[in-house]
Amino acid sequence: MQAAAMHVESMQAEPMKGEAASARPASRSLWDRFESGPVLAIASLLFIASTGVMLSEGINRATRDISFFWAEESVRFLMIWAFFLTLGAAGRHGLHIRTEMLVDAMEPRVRRLMHLGAVVAGIVFTAALFGASFPQLVRYYTMGMMSESNLDIPQWVVFCAMPLGAALWFGYYLRCLVSWIRGEDPFTSAGVTGSEL
Repeated sequence: MQAAAMHVESMQAEPMKGEAASARPASRSLWDRFESGPVLAIASLLFIASTGVMLSEGINRATRDISFFWAEESVRFLMIWAFFLTLGAAGRHGLHIRTEMLVDAMEPRVRRLMHLGAVVAGIVFTAALFGASFPQLVRYYTMGMMSESNLDIPQWVVFCAMPLGAALWFGYYLRCLVSWIRGEDPFTSAGVTGSEL
């Protein structure tokens, strides 16, 4: 009798262990942790810095009639870097605009082909963006072009955001392609839920 009771208790405990394991979030890859950690942190800091410079410039213009030559240019550069750093992570977190009305109206086989078309178009576009921006980056570097203000920032440093952002975005679309090959919806399965942000 006691053995039977222990057997029932162990059977009841097993599903609870399974439920606890399934409730735990799946471990994320090193790339996921890198993109959601340092990359997003740096982009956030750049965005906050640009906001701070904008507010400072606005307050100084309104209250002291002073304008800094470097403010407009630094805000532009900081925003460019913040934008390009977040392209891949935004897609992975499901934050890109997705027009689903036509796609959802299709039968599953057609929908799957449409997803493939979107993924291939994304891969081609991001590869073309990287390919077009890299020669320009090299050109800025070899010419030694500097920014217009007295900040004297090398233009290649600013322009480096574009090929870097294109590479991160390309990685997102490659991930979508892997999800499509597995038979999943590439634009939802490649992302993470809002709780993991």
